[in-house]
Amino acid sequence: MAEVNRRGFLRILRRSDPADEQAESGEERGEEREPSAKELQIRELSGLTSRLLADVEAEAEELLAEGHLHTATWDLAYMRVTSGHIVFSTVTGFSIFISVGDVRAFDTEAPVDVSGHGSIVSGVLRAHHPAEPDHVARSYAFRFLAESPLVPAIRTACDLPEPEPEPEPEPEAAEQAPAD
Repeated sequence: MAEVNRRGFLRILRRSDPADEQAESGEERGEEREPSAKELQIRELSGLTSRLLADVEAEAEELLAEGHLHTATWDLAYMRVTSGHIVFSTVTGFSIFISVGDVRAFDTEAPVDVSGHGSIVSGVLRAHHPAEPDHVARSYAFRFLAESPLVPAIRTACDLPEPEPEPEPEPEAAEQAPAD
């Protein structure tokens, strides 16, 4: 009998004892699965962000949160938030590090259910680049998982307040309309 294993190699098996077959199939089930393409990309982006932190000599800073997310255009990205920097890298090749002192604002929207992704929070990070005039800020838009530790870590590292909930319209305003 011949079988093709997960790597595509043909193996010739001699089955003389059914107990050997069961032991062999049990070994195959216990093997680790190969990482998916997305998991490999996340590993690569994670390594890149740690090298970026080393470039700015910030690898010793306290790590507040890290994880994968998406850009506003749904490109896969990886972000690390430390006590002094925010570093992210995308699969498209764009990477940047931002000093938390340069962050001007972090605006988020309420979570929205997106099919295939779960509950997503859209956020825009606005930061000043030291080479530009003071009135100029760059913005970076992301899509975070609703339970992502990155959102509170950004607010903590940059000392930004939580957004105030929007006031609901008062029902009395509709009742006070003239009834002619």
